[in-house]
Amino acid sequence: MAVSENLAVQHHQQDTDYYCGAACAQMVLETIGAGILDQDDLYADNNGHSTIETNWYTGPDGLQWTMNDRRPAGFGNYFALFSLDTEEQISRKICWTIHHYQVAPIALVYGWDHWLVVRGYTASAHPASSADNSYTIDSFDLNNPWPPVPSSPATLPPPHDATDGCGSGGTRGIANENVTYATWQSTYMTGVPGGHWSGKFVAVCDPEPPAKRGGPRPKNPERHGDGSIIGPNALAELALAGLRDQGLLKREDWAHLRRAKPSGSVLVERLDRRQEFYALVPLRAARRTVATVSVDARWGFYRQAALTPEDHDHPWISQKEALDLLLKRRVELPERLGRLRIRKEIVCLYPHLVWRPCRESLSPYYPFYMFSVGNHRLYVRIDGEVFSSLTLNLKGI
Repeated sequence: MAVSENLAVQHHQQDTDYYCGAACAQMVLETIGAGILDQDDLYADNNGHSTIETNWYTGPDGLQWTMNDRRPAGFGNYFALFSLDTEEQISRKICWTIHHYQVAPIALVYGWDHWLVVRGYTASAHPASSADNSYTIDSFDLNNPWPPVPSSPATLPPPHDATDGCGSGGTRGIANENVTYATWQSTYMTGVPGGHWSGKFVAVCDPEPPAKRGGPRPKNPERHGDGSIIGPNALAELALAGLRDQGLLKREDWAHLRRAKPSGSVLVERLDRRQEFYALVPLRAARRTVATVSVDARWGFYRQAALTPEDHDHPWISQKEALDLLLKRRVELPERLGRLRIRKEIVCLYPHLVWRPCRESLSPYYPFYMFSVGNHRLYVRIDGEVFSSLTLNLKGI
């Protein structure tokens, strides 16, 4: 029987599009008694002490320095930076930190792009020691500080407080985003692509030694279908089945989804992966969207899910609304190429939504409608923001 550990880490969104490390530090430091510290100050500490390698917004060494410098005097432990050889080792290190020390680790994900807080896990058993590699991991629960404020779901700018409206569900802004271990491996904890930490898997955790490599391998997700794109009705059923199979409907914070019904789905293609597609399936109850479930669109297995804040409804715009947004404006092109006037007769719409980790979206729940005008690509994010390019390979935003 699976076991779970979830810490009550209040969620806070990042104040700018490059403050992810500051927001993560703010969340974790609050849980250990430091109060809600200012993200401007935390970012200055992170960035100013990211010295091992240049060009980081928040480098691993800078984040570790800030966590140790800002920890309250009564906190009887310290934070260690781990850059390990395998994803399995860092994932077990994360589980041990949560279970034994009751502190949420901060993990570097999407290569070197982004920091987020891991506040919980589900596994075959709780780790018995930092060296334990006998259990299998089923999923992680995350606090992703993206998108920046002021934006959905938080509409108020900082300063942050205990009722600031940040987060993706639950009470007091406690976020609820569940990611299967297979999705964690394939999408999130993918390893640093180059530089000082090249090939390493990085997180700020407790100081005990990590587990040795090895241990039981988790089961591969069960596949459905023949690899063709699955129809929307079947995807909706698979989304509900995934929540049940993952055991989320038995958890108190997800129990209200038992009454929820699927409301359509949208297809998303990964721009940075060949032949990888996922579907986002909104679930509605009491006349509002209560959660969004992600399902692999070719093979039908559950990938991840996120609750919607109680005072927030579905923010998505339709394909037609995205086109109407473009037709009403002139879009500034990159590299000072001027502004582009969009005419209905010359714009081409890609048939489905697209996503990849980038400065403009650091969450797979915020994909883009993609349009072509001549040799230019334009992107309308699903919440209505318009971009003329996607910014890639930024370190620690």
